[in-house]
Amino acid sequence: MPRKPRKLTEAGVYHVVTRGNNRQRLFRKTEDYKLYLKLFERMKEEYEFEIYHYCLMTNHVHLLMKFYHVESFQKVMQRVNLRYAKYFRREYRYAGHVFQDRFKSFAIEKDSHWLECGRYIERNPLNAGMVKDPLEYPWSSYSCYGHGGINRLVTMNPLYLDLAKDEKERRTIYRKYILTERPYEEFIDHGILGGQYPSP
Repeated sequence: MPRKPRKLTEAGVYHVVTRGNNRQRLFRKTEDYKLYLKLFERMKEEYEFEIYHYCLMTNHVHLLMKFYHVESFQKVMQRVNLRYAKYFRREYRYAGHVFQDRFKSFAIEKDSHWLECGRYIERNPLNAGMVKDPLEYPWSSYSCYGHGGINRLVTMNPLYLDLAKDEKERRTIYRKYILTERPYEEFIDHGILGGQYPSP
C-alpha cells in the first residue's frame, strides 16, 4: 500500500524527528554534523521554510520547523536525508539503510507550545547526561538563544522574542527557562510518544 502524502496544517509548524537505522550512529565526526546542517542551508536556496530549534544527537535528530508550502514539507527532509545517506555510505563504505524509515513529523497546533517544544529539543543533551550545560553541546540551536550566538540556519522563535523587549534580558530569561528542571519532563516526549506539550 503506498504511503499517504504528508499534508500541511494551517500553522505549518512541526517537531521533526529522524533516527539512525537500528539506532546506529548518524554522525561519527565533526564534519558529519557540519555537512548535515549545511544541507539545510542548501535547501533554503530551493524551498521556503524555517528552522526555529534543532539538536543533532549522535543517532537521531530533532528539529522544530515551519513550512509554508506542502512541497517543502514533503521534500526538504526527504532530500536532506537522501543526500546525507549517500555521503554516509560513501564515506564509511556502508551498505544498507542509514535512516530508520522516513522521518516523523508531529504538528504543533498551538503557537503557545512552540517555545516548549524548542526547550525539549535543546535539553536533549542534558537529559542524555552528555553535558551539564547545553552550551557545551555544539550541535544545537541553544547558543543562538541563550548566548546570542550567530547561526544563519536559525529563525528566532517568535515566542522567544516575546520574552522581553531587551535582548540581554531575553537571553537571561531563556537560560533560566532551559536550565530549570521539571520532575515530570522525562514523561513528556512528543517526538516519541506523540503526547502534548504543556504551555510554557
